[in-house]
Amino acid sequence: MKQNFLLGKGERLTDSIVMPPSGGPKEPPYTFHEARGRLTGRLSVASKEIDTLPPQACPNDLAVVSLTLNPEYIAKSYFPSELLREVGLTVVGSRPRRITPAQRSRGRKAEETVTTELFAVARRSTISEWSVNFGNWMPAERIQDELASIEDIAAPRPESKIKGAVSDGMAVMEVVMHTQSQSAQHDGIVIGGLQEYLEYLGMAFEFGNQFAAGGLMFVELDAPADAISDIAQFSLVRAVREMPRLRMLRPTIRASAVHPQPVTLPAEGAVDPNLKVAIFDGGVPDTHPVTSWVTPIDAPGVGAPVGDYLKHGVGVSSAFLFGHLNPKDPLPAPFANVDHYRVLDDEPGLDPHELYEVISRIDSVLAKSSYQFVNISLGPQLPIEDDDVHAWTAVLDDRLSENDTLATIAVGNDGEGDATLGLNRVQVPADCVNALSIGACD
Repeated sequence: MKQNFLLGKGERLTDSIVMPPSGGPKEPPYTFHEARGRLTGRLSVASKEIDTLPPQACPNDLAVVSLTLNPEYIAKSYFPSELLREVGLTVVGSRPRRITPAQRSRGRKAEETVTTELFAVARRSTISEWSVNFGNWMPAERIQDELASIEDIAAPRPESKIKGAVSDGMAVMEVVMHTQSQSAQHDGIVIGGLQEYLEYLGMAFEFGNQFAAGGLMFVELDAPADAISDIAQFSLVRAVREMPRLRMLRPTIRASAVHPQPVTLPAEGAVDPNLKVAIFDGGVPDTHPVTSWVTPIDAPGVGAPVGDYLKHGVGVSSAFLFGHLNPKDPLPAPFANVDHYRVLDDEPGLDPHELYEVISRIDSVLAKSSYQFVNISLGPQLPIEDDDVHAWTAVLDDRLSENDTLATIAVGNDGEGDATLGLNRVQVPADCVNALSIGACD
């Protein structure tokens, strides 16, 4: 039988409730003197390592220092802003990091956990002055409290910036650098500084495409592979790797069916012709029947089409228009028409410059056009890393944060990759914050 419950004293739900204060003063894991004592040597080592860099590796005398937060201080309300301001450090980036802190507050056992590593930039003279005075440093009380939030201080080492193996001979590299601001002037200092440093090394090099996004500068660089350690020594370099290749486009089920069956396309137009949708893929032939709802467009700078990628483009467009095909059922009218931008023009993986060329084509369209829905079913053959961001992710996230576009991104087909090497993870740019990543599992 149905039961009706009575709610007693329901009038109390209309009264405001004052929450009692929670917690109380935060107990730090270290006193100021403990924090200063344990960090003095670390800051001294970091300062000396930075001072050993050649002047050409530090444009405008700028260098990066790493500040690892104690895991109890990763909330935004504990950000050491006063400490950074007092010292003269500007945070230019961060990443997660797993550590076991030296100790925890209230005598609790220290355990390995995730914290935040901050990257801060300052002139080398500023870092050196802080190091010289640090042993006797007695700042204001607020800054003393914030010092307990710092677990470690270090200079990023070149070997930690190199990601993966590099081929022999000349290689196309992706160099990721910190930028102090979003101004074009500072971007020029970063790029100009790297150019002067490479010339100082006597290195043969050539810059390719460049992107600035998310406080980072991504640079395509042709240079000798054996010079990667020297490149990583440049103070503003965050990461350097051999340029990933574009992942191979696998044909969809509908394009590779053993016994294809004819389907009858709907006669009516789109349900809502006012919706604006874009697909970035391998293209659609101008004479294909789906062009009743699909407008094929060549993205800026794209070369001649490739047959297999046209098939993939048709499959992706068909999936958007009609969903799963069942020959026994009539196809529904598509919800919307679609602009299909062909961004591929050569065999993926053969041109090492291809990756930056493709994202440049996509970004140039998104910068000039306003779409409500966007689909991207391609990307770098690169598993997502927890501690670094790739150009595709940074560029797309920046662009999608500026508008109301909903982008769907394929996560890739490498789920059967080697788990011990981390190759079975979803692929870049499926780690975009401002997009919806789509995949499937068995």
